Amino acid sequence: MLEKKALEGIAAYKYKAGSYTYLDNVLNHFWTYSVQFLPIWMAPNLVTMIGTGVMMFTTVVQLYYAPHFAETCPTWVYILSALGLFFYQTMDALDGKQARRTGASSPLGQLFDHGCDALCTVLNVLSAAATCQAGPGLLVHIALSSVSITFYLAQWEEYHTGVMSCGNGFFGVTEGQLVLVAVHLAAAFFGAGFWTTELSFLPVVSVTMTEVLLCTLVASNVLLAYGNVSNVLWAAADTIPREELGNKHISKPIALFQLIPIAILLVLGSLWICGPDADNYKNYPVLFLFPIGIGYVFLSTRMIVSHMCKVPFTPQLRVIIPFGFVILNAYGTAVGILSKPLIPTIVSSTLYVIFIVLVYLQFVFGVVKDICDFLNIFLFKIKPVVASADKLK
Repeated sequence: MLEKKALEGIAAYKYKAGSYTYLDNVLNHFWTYSVQFLPIWMAPNLVTMIGTGVMMFTTVVQLYYAPHFAETCPTWVYILSALGLFFYQTMDALDGKQARRTGASSPLGQLFDHGCDALCTVLNVLSAAATCQAGPGLLVHIALSSVSITFYLAQWEEYHTGVMSCGNGFFGVTEGQLVLVAVHLAAAFFGAGFWTTELSFLPVVSVTMTEVLLCTLVASNVLLAYGNVSNVLWAAADTIPREELGNKHISKPIALFQLIPIAILLVLGSLWICGPDADNYKNYPVLFLFPIGIGYVFLSTRMIVSHMCKVPFTPQLRVIIPFGFVILNAYGTAVGILSKPLIPTIVSSTLYVIFIVLVYLQFVFGVVKDICDFLNIFLFKIKPVVASADKLK
């Protein structure tokens, strides 16, 4: 999966963190205290995986009760979602501390951590949309895309500047996650109808709490995205030292070119849910939003790997072209290219879900295996340190 130069690049990788928010610094005391309760034998990546697994479980439970993002869930489901998200956030903060505590820090740890973060970003939006009873409309897709694209841009910025920036110093990932925790708790304690309440006091239009929340979510991510783009476009040409640059290609035109794949996914996803397949989307919204989200996750993960391995980022046509065929199958009759869809559109949608998930998993498993073999480490187990012969004498 990875070439030798990529493996050599990740072996020499060094992480540079961006700025922390006030809340990060406050919660750091809680995280530092909590890490001591983890068993010393627990691998940092296992900490990450447990948190991600809980996030996946709570999202599946919620979507079981609210498959159309419009149903009212039992109160305990909202509480479970809030606790699951807080638990994931905590474990996500503890994995790095556990790595330093056990002496098991490795480039694979950051790659695995950020890869899981990319996936959980999608799960968080889907879960929040279900809690807010947002319904299978365009706004949910816009919210999902805004959050996912902002995550991609954070990795894109790190690729070009060497520094990860997931916030503006005042509002970042931690604050966003706690807002979503509050969203779930509000539904639990005030009832699911809290988020569908209309704000009739507005003079011109009447909007619901859900619409205000999602529009605020989109607006905040647009501001964060603007910061990412500005940081890259205004960065000096020699921002990254030569020894850290590796085999990456850095320039303003290349940076802009790397935004094309994510823009194409946004356009194709919008065409998919707003066109001839709109009725299928309303009946099976998860069938549409999940593969769109996985497409974003795949591109973000590829960007993370490209940066850490110090290799060029490629457009990833293998997920874009098949998606294009799905759109062609749906729009073919409307634009006069086809007399009828080549296959039923719901079937093509289902096949694309299977395809994108398999491509994503194949990439993740392949990359993890290659890195583990090259660095001589395990993914979910701390490799014991073998004492040298001189020390045993």
